[in-house]
Amino acid sequence: MELLKLDYQQAVNDVSLNQRLLDMTRPTALAGAVPMQRLLEIENAVEQSQNRVEVARIRARTLGVSPDVFQNSASGSLNYPIRSPIAGQILHSDLAEGKYVEALEHLFEVVNTDEVWVRLQLLEKDIFKAKVGNRVKVEFPASSISVEGVIDRMDAGLDSQTQVSSAWMTLANQTIIPGLVGRGTIYTSEQDEKLTVPQRAVYSDGLQNYVFVEEASTRTSAEYRKKTIQLGKRTLEAHKQIEPMVEVLQGDIYPGDRVVVKGGHELSSLFFLGVLKLSSSDQQRLGIRSEPASHREVASTTQLTASVTLPPENRSVLSSQLDGTVYSHKLNPGRYVEAGEILMEIASPEFHKLQLDLISTSLDAELSLRRADRLDGVKGDAVSLRIVLETRSEADQLKARAESLRRQLSTLGLLESEIESIVKERRILDYLPLRSNIAGRITSSVVTLGETVVASQPLVEIHNLESVWIEAHVRSHETHSLNGEVNGIATILANPDIRFPVVVSRIGPTVNESTRTQRIWLTPIATSSSPQLRSGALITVVLPIGSPTSTLAIPSSAILRDGVHYFSFVQKDDGYVDRRRLKIGRSDGAYTEIVDGIEAGELVVTAGGRELQTAFASLR
Repeated sequence: MELLKLDYQQAVNDVSLNQRLLDMTRPTALAGAVPMQRLLEIENAVEQSQNRVEVARIRARTLGVSPDVFQNSASGSLNYPIRSPIAGQILHSDLAEGKYVEALEHLFEVVNTDEVWVRLQLLEKDIFKAKVGNRVKVEFPASSISVEGVIDRMDAGLDSQTQVSSAWMTLANQTIIPGLVGRGTIYTSEQDEKLTVPQRAVYSDGLQNYVFVEEASTRTSAEYRKKTIQLGKRTLEAHKQIEPMVEVLQGDIYPGDRVVVKGGHELSSLFFLGVLKLSSSDQQRLGIRSEPASHREVASTTQLTASVTLPPENRSVLSSQLDGTVYSHKLNPGRYVEAGEILMEIASPEFHKLQLDLISTSLDAELSLRRADRLDGVKGDAVSLRIVLETRSEADQLKARAESLRRQLSTLGLLESEIESIVKERRILDYLPLRSNIAGRITSSVVTLGETVVASQPLVEIHNLESVWIEAHVRSHETHSLNGEVNGIATILANPDIRFPVVVSRIGPTVNESTRTQRIWLTPIATSSSPQLRSGALITVVLPIGSPTSTLAIPSSAILRDGVHYFSFVQKDDGYVDRRRLKIGRSDGAYTEIVDGIEAGELVVTAGGRELQTAFASLR
């Protein structure tokens, strides 16, 4: 501050002195008593001192100080104001009376709890169930607080350590403060009035869900009827007045029926399954689908463990190229951003210095260029040729330096219009803007308002999930069969029900010395049901190797495993279902060879087999 004040006052004094010299020299120079070169040098000194005054004023504004403070030449220390970037409460302070502080040193922390974010951690298998707009109920047991809100954004990535993703909701509640830990319930469907029964009144024999309805009752006996019901996915949580309830979609029960909530297990022993037979409603409820066994070409396969990665052009890490302090940001996790959008603003003295250097250099270059043009216009021997050439060379050097400073500011992320405004309008940007390089969603950020950041420090990560790569490692002796376009089937490890086709796009050119494997990259084949994959998701990929041969095969989804044995359910024409033990051969992921256990043309259950296995276990 003192040095800036001294520079400003010296520049003002130089302007006054040089102007007086110019007023004294001009008449004598025009009369020929003083060389014209002397007049030009004084005029140049006047303009240089005026430029110094303007630059000093701009430097004062960048520090948040009015240039009027420097007008007073009286002695006295200058105080630099430190202002809070937000309104709020001081959380802690590192200040002490008389303490010496370094530039960019942390001094205090301010928090504003008028609006808070609630982070809901989702397991990888549950990511596909939640979406923006779902209603959420959050309970904080330690504070006896319960609030409701909606999901307003979701993370685009997975945590590399825990394999969980986060959904976010925004709350404006003074009773909720940062650091509280609780439990959140996400409602994946809207609630409307439905027929419900107590959850503990529902029993199952593996094939069907049922309740016992009281038909008649006397003082000494009662009559109950077993009625099959189809349950929905929605439940009603327990409250003080009611117990947990479950939705009933279909069944021969009506509002007002009395159902057994205690003793149902004893009643169930009087009703049991002897054979497994499916009605059309049972098939619809269980989602049963069948396909006949047939001869088809099946190749040998290899199963690989893979992970989802992003192409370099779909992943961006934002950092500042200069040291500074975070002045503002728009870093809501999961928020979608456009390419070129300003995400952060950094207060950086070095950024101010670059702009001031550009202004000063541009002014000096313009001044030198005008001086060179005037010297070129002087006739005769009033000015030596050496001075003319030196002046022209100096103007060219200053112009080249100004262009270099322009490129430096452009590299920092400034637009051409902003640079032109700095040069022509002398408009200094207060803060260094950090812009998104790609369109995508914010995955992570590690900054706080007022925090000091260093150059090249990673601040924000942005992911674009429009296209992904699946990276796997394959044994080196198997890569020869993967040349060309090889299609495979990928399954999400956390949710085996989600399957999608993939194609081998590239094979690594080297073999890992320790594992003797080569890296391969696969690309998902776009379909109407393709899931949105996140970076870090674990995938199981089945790829065919070798030439396919014709054999009896059934869909791989029809094969279940019980310990060391494989089996499938075969559906007969009369509705009965039989369980068959299988001996299987090779598989290409979609279909598996049957060596023994099923004949060609028999219908095998391809969906709903696990539900049938539970029902089969209850047969007597």
